[in-house]
Amino acid sequence: MIEDPVIEDMRIIEFARRWLPYGGGTTGDLLVEFGMTPACYIARLDSILARPTDNQLDPNFREDLRRFVSLRALTTRPTS
Repeated sequence: MIEDPVIEDMRIIEFARRWLPYGGGTTGDLLVEFGMTPACYIARLDSILARPTDNQLDPNFREDLRRFVSLRALTTRPTS
């Protein structure tokens, strides 16, 4: 069954909210929860934060997520 992209986006945001204080989830957590590699997760989170619906998030949390994505994007590269 294919999940609604909006619901999956909300799950990704909630996952980020839970794990941000601990530096994000592990590779295993991301694979189990979303079937994604860390690079895919960071790219997806970045995409979510770039959308207008991002404005529904608490501004401090949104900024923390953007900072997290920026730092992780430097060290996490997608594999081809």
